[in-house]
Amino acid sequence: MFINVICFTAGIILLQWQRTLPNIYLFWLTPLLLFGFLRFHWFRMPGAIILGFLWAAFDAHLGLESSLSTDLYSQDISITGTVSSLPDQKDRYVSFEFTVDETNYRNISYPSPGIVRLNWYTNTQEIRGGDRWRLKVRLKPAHGFMNPAGFDYEGWLFHRGVRATGYVRDDSLNRLLGKETYRFGLQGLRQHIRSVIETQLQDGKATALLKALIIGDRSGLSASEWELFRLTGTNHLVAISGLHIGIVGGLAFYLVSACWRRIPSLALRVATPKAATVAAVAAGTGYAALAGFSIPTQRALIMLMVVAAGVILQSEFRSFRSLALALLIIIALDPAAVLSPGFWLSFTAVAVIFIGVSHRTRRPRTLFSWCGIQWFIGLGLTPVLLIWQQQVPLIGPLANMLAIPLFSLLIIPLALAGTMLSMVWHQGGYVPMIAADWLLDIARTLLAQAAQSPLQFSAPSALPCHVWMVVAFGIFLLLLPRAIPGRIPGVLMLLPLIVHSPGSTPRSEVFRFALLDVGQGMAAVVQTQSRTLVYDAGPAYSQDFNAGSDILAPFLRKRGITRIDRLILSNGDSDHQGGLAGLIGKIPINEVLSGEPSRIVETTARTCTAGMEWSWDGVTFKILHPNPENNWRGNNASCVLLVANTSGRLLITGDIEAEVEKHLVECCRNELAANLVTMPHHGSASSSTGQFVQAVGPIFALASTGYLNRYAFPKTQVVSRWKTQGARVLDTALSGTIEFVFDPEFGIIGPDRYRYRASRYWTHLPEMNGGSH
Repeated sequence: MFINVICFTAGIILLQWQRTLPNIYLFWLTPLLLFGFLRFHWFRMPGAIILGFLWAAFDAHLGLESSLSTDLYSQDISITGTVSSLPDQKDRYVSFEFTVDETNYRNISYPSPGIVRLNWYTNTQEIRGGDRWRLKVRLKPAHGFMNPAGFDYEGWLFHRGVRATGYVRDDSLNRLLGKETYRFGLQGLRQHIRSVIETQLQDGKATALLKALIIGDRSGLSASEWELFRLTGTNHLVAISGLHIGIVGGLAFYLVSACWRRIPSLALRVATPKAATVAAVAAGTGYAALAGFSIPTQRALIMLMVVAAGVILQSEFRSFRSLALALLIIIALDPAAVLSPGFWLSFTAVAVIFIGVSHRTRRPRTLFSWCGIQWFIGLGLTPVLLIWQQQVPLIGPLANMLAIPLFSLLIIPLALAGTMLSMVWHQGGYVPMIAADWLLDIARTLLAQAAQSPLQFSAPSALPCHVWMVVAFGIFLLLLPRAIPGRIPGVLMLLPLIVHSPGSTPRSEVFRFALLDVGQGMAAVVQTQSRTLVYDAGPAYSQDFNAGSDILAPFLRKRGITRIDRLILSNGDSDHQGGLAGLIGKIPINEVLSGEPSRIVETTARTCTAGMEWSWDGVTFKILHPNPENNWRGNNASCVLLVANTSGRLLITGDIEAEVEKHLVECCRNELAANLVTMPHHGSASSSTGQFVQAVGPIFALASTGYLNRYAFPKTQVVSRWKTQGARVLDTALSGTIEFVFDPEFGIIGPDRYRYRASRYWTHLPEMNGGSH
């Protein structure tokens, strides 16, 4: 069974890598495949793979049925529906998921897009889970940034069933219609519990963490708190999953067992273990409901039910058969679960524990057993963590060794008891809630100390899939009991993680250029054989998302770049230097230049000045603007950079406008000619004058914009101007990261458009954005 389930899972995973879905009519082959699977032993493994592939394809087709009509993009439309998640209150707005029942535009009804994710910039309206509203909104299809090593926001939205995003417009139409108790009563209960927690802990130091532990509401956790748990390998403690469900189920089992056996009339009717097991499942189900039946809690609850079924039916417990059954149920109900890091982390952790405790002849003391389990989990999760988050905290096993008992034995029981008491007796629940808050604050302080440890193992910049498979098999061998041979080869199989070359770097006299997809802003990377220049750091969208830390830094690490030799911040506007604060904490920076150094507050910056010139590895760099004689400000103070080798020239223009373009044409016309140019000011109508476009005469003109941005950049007339000159126009909003290689031997190689190269069946591939194609 285990092998067949693994093959079925492999088929589902294979589907998730497809760019397009197979024809849905192929699903009618399922009965024939099932017959072959049951009838012929030799067909079981390939049959399971094909069945998994078709089942995932059928589920994906159903998920893609609800989509936003193109007629409704960025239009003021009326929708009626229900708040189907706990609202996430930010500084300036509240974010929430909204299940749409009715859609109306210009008195015409349209099919519902299903679930949409909305932002409402309001301080006067209280948004609560389970409330039913009529709203005026502007929507666009689910669209995220597409960058190497970046977070797949579109995949995350697809997994949650969200098909469009947008914001609520200020309008008298917006009206609360009441509460939806039938479909979303659970959200109303969770909303009530959140209010109880916030009331009890108005001055609490760890209120956000307690809400995450009790009802799975992680909206209040800051990016720095998530980073703290990531650096110590304890982020699983704040995501309700197997550990938490196990704690609640175990407590219920122990309490019911202790009481049941003392009542003879009950014990004679139903055996104590069976009654306690039913109580454990009920408690686990209730806790999963409080967490909104999130994907991790579903997995944990199914595992608990599988084990409980074995106890109730008095069948022999076989660890891997139970694990396989739980895996089969989960992927059958939700094939897209394999897209979630939590899926891999949870099942890998359970499998590692089973391997670690199976067939051990000795019975070590409790302390050594606990330390051994943490070692097994830390080692077993290494490949998964390296693939998903590029780093493994080596202090993780030690931190978990101390934190898990603290959370399991004290914090979670106190938090749950305090919450339940507070709902019926406000004063009675205060003490355990305050005690849990106090312990959480202590735990956070201790983890902050552990996070200072420099023991962080980073992933190799690029390893082929087959090498990762060898590494995973080597770790499997190391987890086996000592009596089983193969441990030394297991160590040798880990060598690719330890002895690996840095990411592929250009040869001498070659440079690689990447314009990243950071939305309405800019971030670009120029890499030579031994040096790296970064031009702009992108915007900071919120306290929780920063282009510098969440887009640029992962991209650089993916390329094997550990240091920025020179960072140029074209001007002081937030869409160009807002990501600097996040970038500084991730990647060391040797030097910073800017057209407006006085506006750069996070670090010391020198002024970039026309005439500055240097050479790295046979590639020349020259600043063409701003000239020191004029007192340029704002957009016109942007640093204009020319990068060249014998294969071609790259011109990066920042936000310069018509006045500077005219100045450059007059003073430096011969130096403006370039094969590749970034459109000045994202394709604004205030830039890209006819004379400037003619002087540059590029093959490619690139725009760095946000999809359906409010400025309608790049402007249609600007795009036409560049195209008339013979340039091919590319836009990061449509293409994701755009990369070129300038190679004297092979010429200019590119463009490599990451949105198309890395697209999956859920990836949004728009054809238009403003005026570009």
